[in-house]
Amino acid sequence: MTGTFSTLPTMISLPPSFWPLAATWLLAVLSLWAPPIFHVAAWLPALAIAVATAVALGAMQATGVLAVLLLVALCFGWQRASHRVAKGVMLAAIVVLSLAMALHQVPGFANPLLVDKLQVSAASAAVSLYLNLDKTAVGIVLCATFAVPARNRAAWRGVAAAWPVIVATPVIVLLAGYGAGVIAIDPKWFASWFHYAPLFLLTNLFTTCLAEEAFFRALVQGRLAEALSTRPDGARIAVAVAAVLFGVPHAHGGPALMVLATFAGFGYGMAYQRSGRIEAAILTHFALNATHFLMFTYPALS
Repeated sequence: MTGTFSTLPTMISLPPSFWPLAATWLLAVLSLWAPPIFHVAAWLPALAIAVATAVALGAMQATGVLAVLLLVALCFGWQRASHRVAKGVMLAAIVVLSLAMALHQVPGFANPLLVDKLQVSAASAAVSLYLNLDKTAVGIVLCATFAVPARNRAAWRGVAAAWPVIVATPVIVLLAGYGAGVIAIDPKWFASWFHYAPLFLLTNLFTTCLAEEAFFRALVQGRLAEALSTRPDGARIAVAVAAVLFGVPHAHGGPALMVLATFAGFGYGMAYQRSGRIEAAILTHFALNATHFLMFTYPALS
């Protein structure tokens, strides 16, 4: 059965309400790269529509809405604050609230379950998939605040210039994982993953990769690099610290996975540092995750 999905009925029957929910939140993410509307950042009304849709469909409650509003307010306050202490306090609050939301510790979010304990192949551990609105909201707000999304050709040329890192990172990390015995080569045949791959890949790109890169690269690495800008090695230190911090949450998978995640974080950080574009980090992260999902045991050996 290598290369095939389990035949168990693990796919959740999605209600009709899922599609407007998914569509409005996808639009909110994509609006990050849209030009302002009447001098208002496009992501603001798009996120408001997404949140309103989630409330109307029962996927968010009042505490979730308040958490998103608080995160937006803190980020706007940080941007406008001039006093060093005030900026530091707000930055700390942004970090704590972002982590709490991304780790699903803030009440008020009823993230829809899309896939329940799916075994992608016989050699893979089972995995579930949710439409994580709390983590997506974090990605949108942090990306809009601490990064400058590419909105012209010159900016996208900067992203394209990072292609060696985007290509090399998945190759190095996944081969290292294979050599360490963490994953095994396990290509999925088209007929097997056709119905599931779009859900996994789209949610991974627009939720996981967006939110994690906005946090670890734009927020953590970016602010560290700014603080260490007077040091000749400041940028490298920022890459290293953000990479280690990215690896730590993967400790639940064992030391080998934590080390591999740290190496991956170095790749994402180099893509961001060399290009100056958050998109380069997001694409590097997604290239690794997509290759892992399509060509190796996912998420790990069973």
